[in-house]
Amino acid sequence: MNKPKLQLLRFLLILLVVMVLIPALLINYYLLNSMVTLAELSVRLIIGGLVWIGLAGIYAVVVYRIYQQRIEQPLQHFLATLEDISEGFIVDNVPQPIFLKAEPSISAAFDKVLQINHQMLKNVDHLEKGFEEERFAKLQQIKLTQAYERFVPHDFIRFLQKQSIIQVQHGDHVKTEMSVMFADIRSFTTLSESISPEENFQLLNSYFMRMEPIIQRNYGFIDKFIGDGIMALFHQDPDASIKAAGEMIAELKLYNTSRELAGFDSIRIGVGINTGSLMLGIVGGVNRMEGTVISDAVNVASRIEDLNKVYNTSILISESTYNQLREANRKTVRWIDKVEVKGKAQPLNVYEVFEADAPDTRYYKQIHKVLFEQAVACYHEQRISEAQAKLIELKDLCPEDILVNLYIDRCQEALRNLKAGE
Repeated sequence: MNKPKLQLLRFLLILLVVMVLIPALLINYYLLNSMVTLAELSVRLIIGGLVWIGLAGIYAVVVYRIYQQRIEQPLQHFLATLEDISEGFIVDNVPQPIFLKAEPSISAAFDKVLQINHQMLKNVDHLEKGFEEERFAKLQQIKLTQAYERFVPHDFIRFLQKQSIIQVQHGDHVKTEMSVMFADIRSFTTLSESISPEENFQLLNSYFMRMEPIIQRNYGFIDKFIGDGIMALFHQDPDASIKAAGEMIAELKLYNTSRELAGFDSIRIGVGINTGSLMLGIVGGVNRMEGTVISDAVNVASRIEDLNKVYNTSILISESTYNQLREANRKTVRWIDKVEVKGKAQPLNVYEVFEADAPDTRYYKQIHKVLFEQAVACYHEQRISEAQAKLIELKDLCPEDILVNLYIDRCQEALRNLKAGE
């Protein structure tokens, strides 16, 4: 038997002797060592019995309290702790003072449980830290991927049949048919010279932020920003690109209203669209790659956009785009010219989209579309006088039509050249 148990047993025996046996002997001596009457003896017996019973009761209470403090209460807390642990709870704060007076075997077992519990806490903390680090690393990777995809659009990656930008490699490419859009701010160089560098970037970012959502909701994506220009690709039918261009012009009008109210000059843009076969792919060196589009369709779209400066128009499209439009969308598109383009053996037919024009102008262009196209055809067939007559008729109907005035000037110059050559 170990020392703590001997100490407890010795204490209980001493307490038994002091509180029960000695009082019993004293009571017995008190009763038997005196000559008393029977009545007095009866009284003494009752008093002695009550005293002995009281002392025995006190002894029992003391023993029970010792049992509670050293065995019952520690065991209850011990079992409750074990139950919590068995149900998956991590016990971090167990009331330990109750075990200070407990039986050593119980205290030792509880200390062992605490050691196991503390080790579990360390393991859980280690796991939580590991999970948190892993979660943080994944979040950082997601943010990094999202940041990369701002430079290489997700749609571009999707067309390469990749799930993520980290899968992209040199030489990845795909051939498909798309509509290519170029949008450029008119006279931006002149405008940028009159404002500070900070205002330049504010203007461009504000403009781009308004145009990007329009392109996206019309099933397109921005391939790149080229200075003040936008190059966008549309993988749906060309009607989506035409719709996007019209919405961009409408949004620009709202933006100009806010700029004018703030004391800034309004801006104009030109949009050119061409539809054709192209290759999307990844090019670059060891340390830098980028997505690019290789196609003659891209060059044509860029040149068509640049023609807006010549005709003072907002939206121009190629014949390949026009031919694929739904009939309903052709009502607000008219043929305006046939132009020579560098690198092309045949001249290109160019069409104006006037959907975003002012209501009166749009109505005029729509109802006189056939007459205008007849005049353009006469001009290119060298029937200059006939073309001029039709154009003069159109000018009387709508003096604001800039292209009518442009062709009248062309006819007059052609007639002068004819007279000079006679």
